[in-house]
Amino acid sequence: MRLSSATFLFATCAALALTGCDDDDPIDTPDAGVSTDAGSDAGTGSDAGTIASTATVKAARPSEGETDVYPLEMYLDASGQTPVIAFRKVLTLTFSEPMDPSAAQVTLHDRTDTTAPARVLTGAWSGDTRTLTVTVPRTEESTRPLEVSTHHALSLDALRDAAGRALSPATVGLGGDTALDFTTGERDPALEHACTHTLINTPEAVTAGRTPFDFPPDTNTGHARYDVTLRSSEAGFGGYTGFISDPENAEHVTLYLNQEVPTKVTNDTAGTDVVSVLAPARFICAGITHTVTFTSEPGDQIYLFQFGPVASEHLQFVLERE
Repeated sequence: MRLSSATFLFATCAALALTGCDDDDPIDTPDAGVSTDAGSDAGTGSDAGTIASTATVKAARPSEGETDVYPLEMYLDASGQTPVIAFRKVLTLTFSEPMDPSAAQVTLHDRTDTTAPARVLTGAWSGDTRTLTVTVPRTEESTRPLEVSTHHALSLDALRDAAGRALSPATVGLGGDTALDFTTGERDPALEHACTHTLINTPEAVTAGRTPFDFPPDTNTGHARYDVTLRSSEAGFGGYTGFISDPENAEHVTLYLNQEVPTKVTNDTAGTDVVSVLAPARFICAGITHTVTFTSEPGDQIYLFQFGPVASEHLQFVLERE
């Protein structure tokens, strides 16, 4: 189902300087300010609505032209009596100079289905009026705020800089127009499931072993959210935790990390290193930024996770095994 209808109303006004006239001959007043130079730098009159802003987009999330953008974000909505997991999509744009805080409306267009109605949204400016945050809510017809596999364009035509000037059609950072273009990808049920655990699970606190022989704590429970206190060293923080494989089946194991941490996986029973992949995760919730994946062998074999070095003393991850 496509995005819900939203009233689309956008008006463009130009300030016109009107002068009166009569049949009398003009009176010369050299200092009255009627020469051709009088209004060249005034920034008012007919030029006020025609001079484009010099503001540029320094950063945006998602970035201009980005693909495979996750169509939703998960968060814990505590506005009611009982907190619930809810969906939204937050877009941000940071400009090179202060903007007009009274102009915060943007328009979201579906460029894949051009028959879909546009959605007019009102953003919120930061204290320095340089960063605009736009929250896209879920629609009445769908659980997600954005359609999957869809080219979206966020039009910024209504924004103004601090002097009241509109953005230039060639605004730097917007690909040659006044819209932020991005394309959404498909949803990932496994990632969304892990995000649920980061939002509602109480972390299980463990302290990493300093060495493989320092009785590393077990971190092998599926669907668990672990809070690991790492050990200090000259290079930073690090340490070891343990994992025991399934008695009968090989498993695909994923650690959903809350930060980028070098991670080495070792089959301690076999005395061999295990091929593992550390990769960035698509942004969907604040508690997951990267994943570590590997395959475990059956037989109650003991594995070790070696984390670090990293700058943070604490590491959180959700473990999933299937």
